[in-house]
Parts: sequence; structure tokens; C-alpha cells
Amino acid sequence: MTMAAYINGVWQSKGTDALKVISPADGELVACYPFNPEHSFDAIKAARQAFPEWARLGLEGRTPHLRRLQAALAKRKDAIARQISLETGKPLWESRGEAGALAPRVDLVLGPIAKDISDLVLPDDAGRACHLPLGTIAILGPFNFPAHLANGQILPALAAGNTVILKPSEKAPGVAQIYTEAFVEAELPPGVFNMVQGDARTGKALVESPEVDGLLFTGSTRVGMAILAATHQQPHKLVALEMGGKNAALVAADADLQLTAQELLMAAYVTCGQRCTASSQAFVHHKVISELLDRLTSLVPRLSIGHPIEEEAFMGPIIDERAQQRIISLNQLSKDADVETLIEGHIIDRPGAYLSPSLRRGTWKEHPYFQHEHFGPDLVLIPYENQDDAIRMMTQSGYGLAASIFSADRNRFEQLAPQLRVGIVNHNRSTVGASGQLPFGGWSQSGNHRPGARYAGRLVSAAQSRLHGPGPLPSPLLQCLGIKP
Repeated sequence: MTMAAYINGVWQSKGTDALKVISPADGELVACYPFNPEHSFDAIKAARQAFPEWARLGLEGRTPHLRRLQAALAKRKDAIARQISLETGKPLWESRGEAGALAPRVDLVLGPIAKDISDLVLPDDAGRACHLPLGTIAILGPFNFPAHLANGQILPALAAGNTVILKPSEKAPGVAQIYTEAFVEAELPPGVFNMVQGDARTGKALVESPEVDGLLFTGSTRVGMAILAATHQQPHKLVALEMGGKNAALVAADADLQLTAQELLMAAYVTCGQRCTASSQAFVHHKVISELLDRLTSLVPRLSIGHPIEEEAFMGPIIDERAQQRIISLNQLSKDADVETLIEGHIIDRPGAYLSPSLRRGTWKEHPYFQHEHFGPDLVLIPYENQDDAIRMMTQSGYGLAASIFSADRNRFEQLAPQLRVGIVNHNRSTVGASGQLPFGGWSQSGNHRPGARYAGRLVSAAQSRLHGPGPLPSPLLQCLGIKP
């Protein structure tokens, strides 16, 4: 049975509206999920009521709950993977990787992340810094990683002593329901974890409520900026944004071109380019761009495209027909920018929102094609002669999420990485490569803070400094008190 919400330990089945989930793979109706925007207020109330006791448990007291959750998530990894593929069109091999990473994240949270929020103790126990939970955290999840990204924020928030409200993407409500079933089985105290389905109205209620102490958002820069505007008069509220990217690779003349070609295929075309870390452009030294293009033009047509449940499919469909048409419009945009099209992406003649990948070559200019996020399977190679010029062009978009540098020279990488004002810089590896053991997030239009991965625990905690014992008193005060120094 589809549910509208999970609030205060109870499933809510009734709604005033419904989310219709259409499969991007075949255009058929997957399911309808009821929702009621008013559920957001009920979830806030439940989370706030549950917070004091959950916070008082301490990490030691919360750990058994999280271990039970870990086991419940592990049991559901196959069901979650299949639902991800059905709702988002992500191929099953990708969905399995996403679902399989949910339960192990508990180990990371109870290990390195827990250490990040342990007390900082001064010598001789003269004082310490303690990390206290913020309160109630609302998490607004995306469609492209509907389980993994939300899970990577929920678990640290819970471990730190916060209570949580999850508002999943309206494009993947079924994933959230199966994910929530793990919390039901784990028997967390009522109100500690809540889930509300819905559209923008549901999210708006969470964003605007002064009783929500923190917002963790993953999605477009446009929506993220709207959230900032809506919360600018709530200075108490944490607003952590993981937004888009205009990510690029730099390919030096000494790069391993076979390796580079393989990594660029991943960077541009995995998940049909629908990752915030996807690369849509590569700046390639003019001496090797022809050879690299030869390799890519032979490899790109070999990428398999099929139904997400098919084991052999590398790419599935775009999330929906609206997104499909937006990406197709890039074709005209590239022509306006005088870009040479080597392989033209096109709509595949079958039910669903399928789209083949594009490959292009062009000269960089201040044009929307080179400056806006594509969020689709499109890659342009741009020749350069001067390395400094390439770095300058890579940083012109205003985004600051991810970049790659391909070079045999590790020193070149170490020299260039600090010049790229981005949150992630990879060496001889695609921009879609990330580690949960390291911080994840961007700068500028790509976001603020680090709501996921290694620093997530610090983000959802507030440091409280404490000094012990009497401090030194100044001589004038001692004299006033009749105390000899």
C-alpha cells in the first residue's frame, strides 16, 4: 500500500492530493502516492517533541538503534535498488551500487564521523569543546540519488542527536517509502525519524518554519537560491545547499589518453549525465585533442542504452520527457555557440524518455552553452595552448563543485588543484568519483557547507566551549577584594 507520510511512529495513508509516478522507461504509471501538505506541520511537531529524549541518550544510547537500522537497510537493498530503477530510470547496476551503500554508511557514521564530533579537551582538562545537536533537521532529497544522498545526511544527523524529517523528491516517493520501512523495523522512538511525501508545498512548509533548526537541500541552484531567500530572516537556521555544477576536466599533453577517454565516458554519460558532479566539458591540450577525439568518437557509440532493468544497459532513460526536451534544446544552443557536433544526441524511437549521448568540439566563449549546467549526456572538448588560460576558462561559470586533471605529472596536479575554486578535484579520475571518507560539497553557485560525507556530523552539530575552574583575576580586582597577588 502506498502511504502519504510516516509521522511520530505511525503511517499516514490519507492525503488531499496525489503524486503520479510515471516510469521514464516506458511512460507507464508506476504508482500513485497520496500526500497532504499539512503533514509537514505534524512532522515538525513530532520531531520537536522527540528531540529532548533522543538528544539525552548520547551517542552510546543511540548506537543500538542505528545498528538495528543498519540491519533493516541491508535486508531491503534489493527492493530499494529495483524501486530506484523503476522510478528514476537509473540502470540496475547503478541502483544496486546506491542501495548497497546504505547500510555500510552506518559504520562510517559511528566511526570517523563520530570522532569528528567527539569532545576537544584542553591539557589538564582545563576546558573542552562539546558538540551538541541542532534540533530538528529537514532533509529535502533529489531524484538522481534518492536513497544514497538522503541517507548520507540522515544518519549523521541522527547520530549527532538530531531528529529528522525527510521530504523525498516527488519523482521517487516509492524509494522513500521502502527506505522508511527500515526505520519502522528498527523501532526508533516515535518522532525521531519522520517522512512526508509531497510537492513544492510540502517542502515550502519545512523551509519556512522557524521550528526547523536545519535544512539540508540537494537539487538545482535555482531552487537552492529560492530557499536562501525564504530563510534569510531566520539566522538561527542552518541552510546547507548541495546544488548544481558546471564541471570540467583539464587534459594535459602528457595524459594517458586511453585512461582519460574511459574516465570521460563515466564523467559525461553515467546516469545520462544527471549527476551534479558530471562533466560536460573537457579542456584538452591542442597537441592531443585530435587523438582523444578519435578515441571518444569510437567509444561513445558503443555505450549501451536500454531499459533500466536490463542487466547489460549502461545508460537508461532521462528522468522524464520534459528533461529530455530540455536537453535536446542544447543541440540548438550548441549551434548558436558555433560548436562542431561530432555525434548528435537524439531521441530514441521507443516508449520512454531515452536519449543518446552527444559529443562535440568547440572554442570556449562566454556563451550559455559553455556556462550553464547541462544535466544530460553531452560533452564538448575544447582545445587550449596555454595552461593558465584553460584554468581561467574552467572557473568562469560561477559554479564550484568538481573538476578533474589528467596528467602523468603529480606535481602538476598539486600545483593546479588550489587554483580551482571547487570542492572536489580529482587526479586521473572522473569528476563523478567521490569518497564518503572525505568531505563532499561545492562552492559558489554549487552550494555551501558539506552536508554529506565526512564533515556531515560537524555540520549538524553546534560546538559549545566550556572552561573549568576559576580564571586568573587581574591585580586591580585582587586589590579591591583585599587579596594579595
